[in-house]
Amino acid sequence: MHNIEYVLASVFHIDKGPSLVQLYPAEIPGLSKLQFFAELMIPDQIHKRLEDYTLFLLHRNFSSGEFEYKYSPTESEAEPYFVYTIVNNVEDAAVRRGSVIKALSIVTRLVYFKHFEPLLLIAMNSYINGNDLRVLCDLYEAINGKDFCINLQKMTVIKRLLLTSILDLPLNEKIYQDETFRNKLLGITAPNPDLFIRKDLSYNSVVSFNNMEIPVKVPILLLPDTIGDYLNPTDLNFKSNFINLIRASLATFHHNREITVYGAATPPIMVLINAMLTGKRILFVSYDNSAGYIIDHVLVTLKLITGGGILTDILTNYNVFPLVDVSKVDLLASCDSFLAGTINPLFKGNDALWDVLYDLDANEMHISSRLAETENPKCSIIAEDAHFLSSLQLSLFNYNDDLTTIQFIIRRHINQLVRVLLSQRNFVSSLPEHKQYKLLMDGVGYYWFADSTKLEEMACYQSVITKFQELLFAGKFNYTLMLPRISNELNLIIDLQHHLQKIHTATLVPQGGPRVNEREIWFNILKYLISGKSVETFMLLTYLIPPQTSSSLSSSLHSGNITIFDRNKGMELVVLSLFHEDERVKSSVLMILEKVQDNFLCGWCFKSFMESNLMYRLAYEELSRRPL
Repeated sequence: MHNIEYVLASVFHIDKGPSLVQLYPAEIPGLSKLQFFAELMIPDQIHKRLEDYTLFLLHRNFSSGEFEYKYSPTESEAEPYFVYTIVNNVEDAAVRRGSVIKALSIVTRLVYFKHFEPLLLIAMNSYINGNDLRVLCDLYEAINGKDFCINLQKMTVIKRLLLTSILDLPLNEKIYQDETFRNKLLGITAPNPDLFIRKDLSYNSVVSFNNMEIPVKVPILLLPDTIGDYLNPTDLNFKSNFINLIRASLATFHHNREITVYGAATPPIMVLINAMLTGKRILFVSYDNSAGYIIDHVLVTLKLITGGGILTDILTNYNVFPLVDVSKVDLLASCDSFLAGTINPLFKGNDALWDVLYDLDANEMHISSRLAETENPKCSIIAEDAHFLSSLQLSLFNYNDDLTTIQFIIRRHINQLVRVLLSQRNFVSSLPEHKQYKLLMDGVGYYWFADSTKLEEMACYQSVITKFQELLFAGKFNYTLMLPRISNELNLIIDLQHHLQKIHTATLVPQGGPRVNEREIWFNILKYLISGKSVETFMLLTYLIPPQTSSSLSSSLHSGNITIFDRNKGMELVVLSLFHEDERVKSSVLMILEKVQDNFLCGWCFKSFMESNLMYRLAYEELSRRPL
């Protein structure tokens, strides 16, 4: 596969509007059917700015080979193509409008397309004064002349999620400094001489273009439905745009039980999450800001809802249009759900075209009158939502945490919210596709320590639950941690999250309530752990268990600075049971820790954790010396 498939150039003519003028190495298949293609390359209001960028997606029909704007589950290739464009507006008194507007695009499947921006800017500098096809050719050859492949053995999504969830141990530092460790961990069989490691956990390659050596960052690993580099999301202005979302207001008289679950008090970030989870038509609009500003907000929303690989297939099935204009009204009308951005303010006045509109200029969200219900929902905020908002605001505003911590807070919330919405349907033994699996222990779905709490929270989200389950089982979304997907090699499954959560909240069970059988839980977890895959799944889920409170602690990842991070997560959730009063529990936990140590990544986590926690290390060493 080429790094980029095509290089395109377009210009804006004052009488004719945008037009595609040159393509290399050939014409895009199906271009004649892609109406108003050049309009997507040159955005509205570009005359107000010196430069901008645009993005839209294309989907290739695997039968005809032609590109299309809209994804088809039965006819399109699984991965989309990204058309990433930079646009320049250069003053020129010799032309009628007083400026020359040109755009250069690359068409690629690489999700880190924005890392090619410096190369596109240099190419534009050469192309702006003339329409020299050689510039497009040289850019195409320069980018495709490099090998950006890291030569990884196929790494499971579970392992990638685990690698990006370990924030309490100095894993990043170890990967950067120890090449042997890095190669074994990532499955690098033959190091690529075109790449060298960076301290921020990405690779650098150097592309020779226009007599210059231009560095290009290559992500060390990729996650499903994640645009850019998950470990370094600075290219989306992630933090500032996310703060905008947190500070948005809900400016609407219309309410809907699938979106505004708390009525007028529903935080806008919850409005956006609920709208996505129930398949709504979501439109971002800004007349005063650049196209790039709008697109970055759309991509940050995508990052929010996927949880960095927790929910997948959104990039294709949901219909993502980072930037559209009025020529795409019919395209939007053909979609039952979409996530889109636009500069044109005419969309705001026609709420038949959207269900939820985010006005970026006013930082306000609006609900379409077509969704309005007479009854205003009046639920109290559920514990998971309350904790998420609290953690997020503390992380963003009090502790000024790094981006990976913020993303982890989002990931954990999306995972727990999906578990609430799935309820008991995470595994249904009566379904034909589930009959091959054996459930080791009763107990499936999100765990509530009190039935009254469960009834209140389920009632609050009932409309969202119904719609989300309908979309999930229809294939609109995929949940990475559905129980059948995390079975071990013997097709044994156990809802680790349910039972670990049960252990973690055991102290909250009211007196006289059901007693948590920790002996049975740890014994069945031990039966489940038969290989590296199951051990890595177990370790990942210990990190994703929801906390009861937000605790501040000093983390080695943050150079000893105070950060928002939740205690009793990861390895600590397991080793706490070394102090359990039940000898059988301690015995099971000891054997579990032996299996953890047999796995390369999890074994390193265990060793690193014990080196920095004397109390747990002494307890483990003492128990290990005892005969089982």
